[in-house]
Amino acid sequence: MSREVNISLRGYLDELPTEVGDLLVVTLRKMSHSEQKLNSVIERLEGGEDVGHCIVDLENTRQQLYKIDSRINDCMSILAGYLQYVNDPNPEPPEREESLPEQEGDTTD
Repeated sequence: MSREVNISLRGYLDELPTEVGDLLVVTLRKMSHSEQKLNSVIERLEGGEDVGHCIVDLENTRQQLYKIDSRINDCMSILAGYLQYVNDPNPEPPEREESLPEQEGDTTD
């Protein structure tokens, strides 16, 4: 059984858009393959092939499309983070609330 995992890659900031582009090229190839599989299912259905085999192929294609969608979402997230960094490379750290020292005799929990 296959599990989804998160991975991280190390690279240079100025190369990030190109790296995301490379990921999208691979994703596009997978989309093209999925399109071919769907066209094959259509042709087979029109030719009277057993519907059961077509259902299996449709399920496999649907799972592949889920993976494609996830990869596109990953690319969007990476690019959004890149854009945020480029637009504000030195964000100020959030202000910390000063904690008050505990007072003697304070019994509140």
